[in-house]
Parts: sequence; C-alpha cells; structure tokens
Amino acid sequence: MNVDVSGPAVPRLSRAAISTFVAQVLRAARARGIAEVSIAFVSDAAMRRLNKQYRGKNKTTDVLTFPGDRPDIVISLDQARRQAIAERHSLATEVRYLILHGLLHALGYDHETDDGEMNALELRVRGRVGLK
Repeated sequence: MNVDVSGPAVPRLSRAAISTFVAQVLRAARARGIAEVSIAFVSDAAMRRLNKQYRGKNKTTDVLTFPGDRPDIVISLDQARRQAIAERHSLATEVRYLILHGLLHALGYDHETDDGEMNALELRVRGRVGLK
C-alpha cells in the first residue's frame, strides 16, 4: 500500500501511522483494488476553493474525495480542528475519522444517496480499527 501524504503535519499522527491506518481501514472494509492513496491536508481557504470548483458549494467542508485508481482525499485541518474540539477528542482522532470517511467514498459509497449503507459500514469499520 502506497500512501502519499502532503500538507502540514498532524500532531500525534505520523505519516507512517497514517499509512498504517489506511491499510487497516481498507482491510476492515474488505476493499480490493486500491493500491495507492493520496491524502492532502489543506486550509479552510483551499478547501473552500475546491468545494466551490468541484461541488458548486462556496463553503469549506471537512473532507473531499476524488475517486479513481489512485484516490485523492483532501482534508481541511482547520475544519477537523473545530470538529475535534466539538467532539472532545484529539485532532489525530478526528483526522482518522475523516480518512475513514474519505476512503469509503473512494470505494464508491455515498451517504447522501444510499439509504444508510455507508453510515452502517462506517460504524462497523470504526469498531474494527479501534475508533469509537
């Protein structure tokens, strides 16, 4: 598994730990066919531009996924920080949640249209990889 991570470092979550986590999630989701993943950590401003360009929404979001043979997952660290504070857990934990969520989108799941299938799978995979 090749995981390319770019952008600022996440406190208490090394790039090696991110790679290991991606592999764990893909195994837990019983995913096949993904050998490479790109994860980019960006600011709210950069995320807002991407969200406007690709989804027509002029606001930030926590995670965007661009599926394909080598999926790209983009995470706003600013938004992740706010969510971590609201949920009372670490930024590292929130980033893991967002990586998991982004990977499920890369596998073709869409919580906006699938009648809860993605959400149910996300909860199962969280348990399998130790995220409560």
